[in-house]
Amino acid sequence: MTIKIRRLILTGLSLVLIGGVLSPTVVRAATTDSVATTSDPSNTDTAVTFDEIQLPYILITDSHGTTTKVPWYSEFKTQVNSREKILKSDENGNIFANELIKDEPTHPEASNDASTLINLAESGVTLNSGDKYADYLLSQGMYPGAKSSADITTAYETLAYAYTWLFASVARAHLHQTNYTTIDKDYTSNVLPTLLTEENIIGSNQVGMFKSIMSDENTFNGEISPLLRETVEFHLESLTVDQLAQLDPTASKDAETKLLQTPMTDLVTKQADGSLLADGLLTDSALPNAYVLKRAADQPATTATSQPVTVHYVDDQGNTLKPDKTLTGSLGDDYKTEPLSIDGYQLLNTTGDESGKFTSSDQAVTYTYHKVAADVVVKDSVVYATKKIGLYGSPTFTKKALKTTYAKKARMNRPMFKVIGTATSQNGVKRYKVTDLNGKGATGYITANAKFVAPLYYTKNRTEVTVINPGGLNAYTKKSLTGKKTHYKQGQVLKVKKIVSHNLTTRFVLNNGKYISTNKKLVTAGKYTMPKRVQAKTAINRYGTANLTKKNQHFAKMTTFTVTGWAYSNANNFHKGDTLRYKVAGGYITANANLVKELK
Repeated sequence: MTIKIRRLILTGLSLVLIGGVLSPTVVRAATTDSVATTSDPSNTDTAVTFDEIQLPYILITDSHGTTTKVPWYSEFKTQVNSREKILKSDENGNIFANELIKDEPTHPEASNDASTLINLAESGVTLNSGDKYADYLLSQGMYPGAKSSADITTAYETLAYAYTWLFASVARAHLHQTNYTTIDKDYTSNVLPTLLTEENIIGSNQVGMFKSIMSDENTFNGEISPLLRETVEFHLESLTVDQLAQLDPTASKDAETKLLQTPMTDLVTKQADGSLLADGLLTDSALPNAYVLKRAADQPATTATSQPVTVHYVDDQGNTLKPDKTLTGSLGDDYKTEPLSIDGYQLLNTTGDESGKFTSSDQAVTYTYHKVAADVVVKDSVVYATKKIGLYGSPTFTKKALKTTYAKKARMNRPMFKVIGTATSQNGVKRYKVTDLNGKGATGYITANAKFVAPLYYTKNRTEVTVINPGGLNAYTKKSLTGKKTHYKQGQVLKVKKIVSHNLTTRFVLNNGKYISTNKKLVTAGKYTMPKRVQAKTAINRYGTANLTKKNQHFAKMTTFTVTGWAYSNANNFHKGDTLRYKVAGGYITANANLVKELK
């Protein structure tokens, strides 16, 4: 789905992330026997600082009635973290936040969620006797239209029912168990009236999204696959399509109601050593937290006899690198698998059919990887910044020593630096001494942390690469990148035979024997795709530049565009971030998912 649901829900809430840091929070919660309180019964407020904080989770009740806590961030090393760990920082920022983002790259809200956890560790809570979880969410300002805990309860009940219904409906449509006509009738009778009644609390943006999805059969069918991919926004990625189809909206709503009535005494725990633990629900969410599948006895019999496709990710010694994925679908439906990008490993080979159809027999696809050595940066080689960094006048980074900063940019626009030496800070941290290659030629020191800078040129072979440079890429007959040339357009996928060295850089040798640059701003490993066609969701303009200047035409809502390429704004301004634009006939248009949507 082109609209990111979770971000849409967060829009308009009274507590919004500004620069990645939440405003300080004062929370009312319940007094508990395990938490020290004042001896004066008229004074029920107690300030609490947590020693440990549990990562957030959702509750999923399966078809047998068993309820399981499913972590939002299942691949993070520890689900309960000490206050000291969450607040610890180094010269690269908050260590906990950086680790969460690295370990959970598929979760788009990892940075925001880390900020919430940091805020809770810093601010703690103020406990107030008798409060329930709904009171806590009210105090957090989760829905500005809510004036009481009863309003909060109504908001979460409405959303629990509506979103559970939505995912169940699209999953059942995907499995050909129902159709748009039946779904729309249910929507009109049971879902839309409640959404409209509670619109003043939950917000018109959410109601509008449901209206948009259900506007007509073509739109709904076009949103089925994107919505099924959107389950990661709700932390439901552990559920198969078959399980999503069994979600019970009424039971999920009831479970959400029960959860909202949880006393705060159950969410603030005094442990055996006297330390205080914050439950994962206190890292609050504007999304529903409870999902229930229909009981096994109530589930309709299915005629499908297809068996799953299991995807394995292992190294060349047979060790598991990532959890297996299980794909399910109706007999004869298409399936498709893809390798994962795993830090420190290169894909070696693939066993099994990466795409095919579900059959009556079990199928397996195994991606085997080989551990590779880390890239080595040598003197006079070139690196680029993958995140926001600073250029300093000394290897010990201080505000006084900061000369300038470089914004985080899209790959094709990243700032480059020539490494002319190395140094260490007063604390022994390695730095690169560099020359700025972005126009001014300034010299100074940047971080050598591989999370922030990387070699500009590939040092290891890739089986295929995609041209990402807006101007395309030339291939030559000689390793020096001279001789007769062939031009490849942006978006073309090229097959690579090997990689060879040339002075301090490298070249890819294509299967046709020609040489291309390994510059990562020009090519990227694997297949990189952009939409081929998009449709305006509202009236939009076309411009002559990627900065959306020099307006040259206005287009009405529902206009369809053929995408011929892509670029980013502020391409040559390394101190500003950049924004994706689509190149179309006659110029550039926005790529904002709220304004245009991808067409299949």
